[in-house]
Amino acid sequence: MSGPEPEVKRKVWITSDEFAKLVDLLPSNIGRQSLVMSLIKAFGLHLKCESTISIPMIHRSELESYHDSNFIDCLFRNRPNLDLQAEDEDKISDQDLCEQYGLLYDCYPFPFMREYVKIVASSTIASAKTLIRERSEKHQNVVINWYGGRHHCFKRKAAGFCYVNDIVLGILHLRKSFGKVFYLDLDLHHGDGVENAYQFSKNVLTCSIHRYDLGFYPGTGSLESSTLGKYNIPTKKGLSDKSLMQIVEEIVLPIVLKFKPDVVVIQSGCDGLGTDSHGEWNLTIKGFTSVVEKLMQALSPIPILVLGGGGYNHIETAKCWTYLTRNVLQVQEEWDLIPEHTMLDSYESSGFQFWTSENEAPKRMKDENTNGYLRGLRESLLAII
Repeated sequence: MSGPEPEVKRKVWITSDEFAKLVDLLPSNIGRQSLVMSLIKAFGLHLKCESTISIPMIHRSELESYHDSNFIDCLFRNRPNLDLQAEDEDKISDQDLCEQYGLLYDCYPFPFMREYVKIVASSTIASAKTLIRERSEKHQNVVINWYGGRHHCFKRKAAGFCYVNDIVLGILHLRKSFGKVFYLDLDLHHGDGVENAYQFSKNVLTCSIHRYDLGFYPGTGSLESSTLGKYNIPTKKGLSDKSLMQIVEEIVLPIVLKFKPDVVVIQSGCDGLGTDSHGEWNLTIKGFTSVVEKLMQALSPIPILVLGGGGYNHIETAKCWTYLTRNVLQVQEEWDLIPEHTMLDSYESSGFQFWTSENEAPKRMKDENTNGYLRGLRESLLAII
């Protein structure tokens, strides 16, 4: 009689911090990338990875493998007077173009935008190439890229703080080697850009768990919009750790196990934390990361690409993604104080503690996602797999 199957070893790679200060310039998340990468290094997690992945500066032709060339022209347009008063004629001309391609309001042009777009796209493409190069059935390969996860950008239009859809570009590269790709979006907001790109693909299945309500951005992702290969799991206010785990166990895992993907991409936006400024969901760092770990264990040895996304309380986002990196690496050591590092002063308000009363326990908020509501979601979605 044979014994239990041996546990599959996990190998982990992470993208380097070499361009963190450039990515810090994203107007919606000023300074966030350096907070994330410096905290990961402070805990020495990068040293526990197989290696760090360097990020080459890609050519625009790689962006055009998905994005419209005129949209790229607008992104890359020379704007030397970005912070100065431009000539009226140039300003009007540029404004018309910007409006056409979504570069107004929440996606306005900013200094070094061209370089930012290239780096974010390149980071996810380099991550995908690493999974392809290291492909093996002997262990579970995981690549972590906290630069990526910009899920709202469309083929011809920026949207929702997303100037490039690195996820779509990364999946295009994964498809060169892996037959079937499963994409899971854990961000508070619907993963509309990725869904739109692959809505007619039989080889890329998209699944988005998100807040859905009248007037809530982006306004898409209703249960009724779900079809075979495109699954939307709309949630109500106050989603708790327990409810998210229930959704993953009872809806997501049956879908993904039926699909039998060769590789999985997880967008790990953490704007659903109870500490986030949105205040819509009520997740904790430990609850959120345990959901990702549950998925990894259930899907092993399938390779996984872990990406970032939303997260607007930058301190808590840094803590969440650092703790998720720890869990992916299967580090057992418990944390208390934030280690000495270049950005330690950023944690002064919390007494330099990793865990606080705000992030260790959920807020007092009603979870409107009742068992009956979740059961209805499950019945509707599993009926179309």
